[in-house]
This record gives sequence, C-alpha cells and structure tokens, in this order.
Amino acid sequence: MATWSSSASTCDRVHFRRSEACGTRCGPVLARHFRHEAGSRLACSVQTITEEWANSHSIARLWAEYDTIARHANEDRYVLLVASSGLTTEESDQARASEAWGPLMTAFGEAESRRLDLDRAVPALVRGRIVRSADDIAALLHGRVTKWIKSSGDRMQADRIVGLFPATVGVTDQDVVQGLQERRELIEQRARSLTMTALGDHQPWTLKFGRPPADADGLEDWLRRLDTIAAYRDRWQVSGNAILGAEPRSREQMAQRQAGQRAASAALDVARTFNSSGEVGAVSRDLEPGSR
Repeated sequence: MATWSSSASTCDRVHFRRSEACGTRCGPVLARHFRHEAGSRLACSVQTITEEWANSHSIARLWAEYDTIARHANEDRYVLLVASSGLTTEESDQARASEAWGPLMTAFGEAESRRLDLDRAVPALVRGRIVRSADDIAALLHGRVTKWIKSSGDRMQADRIVGLFPATVGVTDQDVVQGLQERRELIEQRARSLTMTALGDHQPWTLKFGRPPADADGLEDWLRRLDTIAAYRDRWQVSGNAILGAEPRSREQMAQRQAGQRAASAALDVARTFNSSGEVGAVSRDLEPGSR
C-alpha cells in the first residue's frame, strides 16, 4: 500500500489518489493524460500560491504584525508608566500578569494616537479612586483609560491607518519605526487594492455610493472612505452584500464598525456632491448591526 507524507499539499494528495485508484488498468491511457495532469497540478499550485499570498497580505495579518511590533516597542515604557503611577510593586506585577494587560496596552496606544498625555493621566486615574480592592487592577485601569479616551471626544483626532487602526506614536528605535511604516504602507496598499477590485467587479456594496467623482480631489476623498470600508470587510471577513455585514462580536469590532459607519456616511456626502440623487443609494439600513 502506498503511503503519503502528512506534509504533502492538498493538491498533490488529490492527484496521487487519482493515480493510485487507477492502478494498472490505466496503463494504456496514462501517457495522454500526463500533460493534462501537469497542467492541473500547475493550476492548483498557482491557486495555492495565490491564496497563501492573499492570506499573508490580508488586513488582519498585516495589522496583527503592526500591533505586535508596536506593543513590544512600547511595552517597557508602559510598564514603567504603570509602576510609577502610584501602585505598589506587587500591584504592578499583578496588573502585568492579568489577561487585561494586553487590552490596557492597546488603550494606552489609542490614547497616544490621539495625542493625549498618558504620563499625567495614568497617575491621576490611579489616585482618583481606590484600586487596591479591585480583583483585577489591569481591567479596572483599562476601563478608566477607555472612559478617559471617550471623554476627550473629538477634541483630539486619532491618527488612524486606513481610518480603522490607531497608529503608534512615541517609538524612538528607527528600525522599529521603519518596520511599522512598512506595514502601514502595506495595509494602505491592500485596502486600496481591495477597493479598486470591488469597484471593478461591481460588488453590490459599492453600488450604493454612486459613480466615482470626476474631480481628482473628490475622487481621492471618496476612495479613501471606501478604503476604510474595504479594510473593515477584509479584517472581519465580511462577504455579503450589506456594507458592513452582521452585528459585531467584540468591542474591537464594534469600534471599527463605527469607523466604517463614519466612512460610509462621508463617502455618501462626497457621492451626493458629484452624482445625481438617483445614483446614490440609501445605505442607512445596511449600516445597522445585524444587517446582511
């Protein structure tokens, strides 16, 4: 009985099993099938390579890389910030060991992307109310930092990559800065590629925004808004006709969905300026959570 390595590709297994099942009965006809089989294998290999390339360049993958680099770059600084905030050494260690430490660092990054002053705010947030009785200090601080960010409202606009992801600031290592910039550019390129493909294929979600504006500035503004939506759809695997898909399943997705809703509204405003009213669809229902 023939065996096959578990590391073999799905395509190779399919072709191997076809030949094995055929056995000696196929001897007279194998020769004329070799060219067809070779072509099929090549096509399958190309498809596999294409899928692997798409996965490696997906918004989710690129953002995960960006976020990981950013966290490592700023973690030591954030550790010192928490340690000097008024917590005891034991409390600081407990915060770092918490599952909420990651979300807390993300919140710190969000605050800095809005140019908010963490060095002043964190000690004040620690002193403002009792934290020592909390079961999870990191979770408590995360909640306070999140409320503080929300209270800032639109006074300090965040620098967001494709309108969705907070850009990291405060990094001093130039190699790290370059790595972050490269991934930012890849995210932006991927989003624009997705937008242009969606428009070229007349995907249903794009049709509600009318025709592309003829004005160069209006066109770029319109495309940037669609980039945000395309990035959201790729990040959260939205494939239906509704612009932003089904109801969010996490706080992160909810925040990014809200960014997508703002982008859709802005794109509509641009579209109405350059299209007749009949060419711009009603999208408010599609922006409601749960629409498909």
